[in-house]
Amino acid sequence: MVLRKRFVKFMLIALFLFFVTAIAGGGECQPYKGQSLHLLYATHFNVEYLLDGRKIVTDGAGRKLLLVPRGREIIGLSPASPVIRIPVKRVVTRWSTIPSLLQALGTMRTIVGVTTRREELCNEQIKERMAQGAITSLGAHGTIDYEKMYAINPDVFFVSRWEKTDKLNELAIPYAVITEYLENNPLGRMEWIKFFAAFYNKEKAANDFFAKAVRNVRQLSKKIEKVKKKPRILWGFIRRGGTIYAPRGKCYVSRMITIAGGDSVLRGLKRMGGAPISLEQFYEHGRDAAIYICPEPLPRYGITSIKKLVALNPVLADFRSVKSGSVWCFQPWYWDSIDKTDEIITDLAAILHPGLFPDHKPRYFFKLPKR
Repeated sequence: MVLRKRFVKFMLIALFLFFVTAIAGGGECQPYKGQSLHLLYATHFNVEYLLDGRKIVTDGAGRKLLLVPRGREIIGLSPASPVIRIPVKRVVTRWSTIPSLLQALGTMRTIVGVTTRREELCNEQIKERMAQGAITSLGAHGTIDYEKMYAINPDVFFVSRWEKTDKLNELAIPYAVITEYLENNPLGRMEWIKFFAAFYNKEKAANDFFAKAVRNVRQLSKKIEKVKKKPRILWGFIRRGGTIYAPRGKCYVSRMITIAGGDSVLRGLKRMGGAPISLEQFYEHGRDAAIYICPEPLPRYGITSIKKLVALNPVLADFRSVKSGSVWCFQPWYWDSIDKTDEIITDLAAILHPGLFPDHKPRYFFKLPKR
């Protein structure tokens, strides 16, 4: 009799949990009411799941957005909070980094507008759909046609923190601010796939995709642990006029170099990130680096050899990496490949430690020939 009562009690609890999960998740694995999304590496966004399928998303600017399932009443949050119906069906996006994460979620066909310059687009699906007229080009930074954007009626516009939000507010175009580039870990940058997943109810797909990448990087790290000597890496580029840009001392690039088994020579500099460093600093710290990585697709600008690079920037002639021929740059599709972060880190590790990866051919980096 006692065992039967326990069995009945167990079944009632199991049924209760089943219905709660079904209501909250709609088939996806989501937390219960009031619980925030658990993030492993990302620190610049958050998602809070509510019991009735609604979500409160905090974007990269700290704005709270209320995501409400289509057909459901809007209740429970300040009227001042932007409301976006989910799953989104019509999306406008800028940058080349965002579409790759949407592609990983299987939601590329929701893109109806882009603001990236045509010459910077490498994603073949976007190119094809633009040719078909399914995606509208809305201009680049500083030249965006907001009236045209309003006309295509997007559910959300994924923007940078430099966007003219006053114009978006005036036209009542819903937007979410993306700041994945501010993450201090490359996997934190990639973890923004969970941010986009919230707009599509694709949480499970995002979790599975991200978990696989994390496993790959952890396996790589175990291989790199055997390395005793870490090569010194210079990562930066000299723009026209002599202005030099390089990643911040504590950012996802520096962390990526560390994960790949290298040592960033600019890691200790303070005035980095948005602020340029001086030519003297670049020379002093970079001259003795074993490998130089220029974060630009140099062949696109006609720089197809180290000789041409030095002719453009003579200061590089004294650099150890230049003399030894250890100069790499980005492939044109590098920025379109944030969803391949684990592969990019593997490429970098193979460049730094070719002996550990004898058969690996980097896909996201291009080695400049001497001439």
